[in-house]
Amino acid sequence: MNVNITNRNDSKVSDSLRDRINAWLESSAERYEAITSAQVTIEKSDERSAVVEATVHVAGKDVFAKSEAANLYAALDGLEDKIDRQLDKIHQKHVNKKGTQKPEEMDSDAGVDADDMDEDAVLV
Repeated sequence: MNVNITNRNDSKVSDSLRDRINAWLESSAERYEAITSAQVTIEKSDERSAVVEATVHVAGKDVFAKSEAANLYAALDGLEDKIDRQLDKIHQKHVNKKGTQKPEEMDSDAGVDADDMDEDAVLV
């Protein structure tokens, strides 16, 4: 997987932040198995807020999310949640198209076993 992390204000991204982003992308790639590359951009708009945006390239689609928070790590947490929800939605659509049936609602009679019924009882 190709990961590109850039910082708009500074030329460098700290090693701890880079490690956290890589760990998140690796865990997401293990769960959804379709991530090919990612572009993460970090920007501190002022001293009180940070903006993190990411584009994740999935087989056939591009997923984009942007998160803003007072703390850089809080913004990154919000971004992770947004991207993971979108990846889960894509994954569920793909799984359901492969032939697995969607869960059906239970019938009222389906929960009753024949052993539990009396011999005289009649189902209507």
